[in-house]
Amino acid sequence: MLERNQESGLLRALGLTRRQLRRTFGLEAILLALVGVLLGLGLGLVYGWAGAHALLSGEVTHVGLVVPWERLALVAVIAVGAGWLASVLPARRAARVSPAAALAAE
Repeated sequence: MLERNQESGLLRALGLTRRQLRRTFGLEAILLALVGVLLGLGLGLVYGWAGAHALLSGEVTHVGLVVPWERLALVAVIAVGAGWLASVLPARRAARVSPAAALAAE
């Protein structure tokens, strides 16, 4: 928490406005959520295919992979939205702190 305060104070001291700082934190949260969603969905697809293939390999010669793309896209949108929503309050709090107070905090 301390280094985030100092980071936001330094950014504000360098000329970032409160709105730009909130936007920066929001974009950071969106990018982090997007990376998590893509990794999670990618690993889920691979492990789902491998598990189905392992379970059905003796009975069926061909395992077809049916991917519900619409549902996965909905999950991705919800997760990215939740990541952004989780950043709103901390970004507002960080933007309210004066740059001098944030840099002086120990």
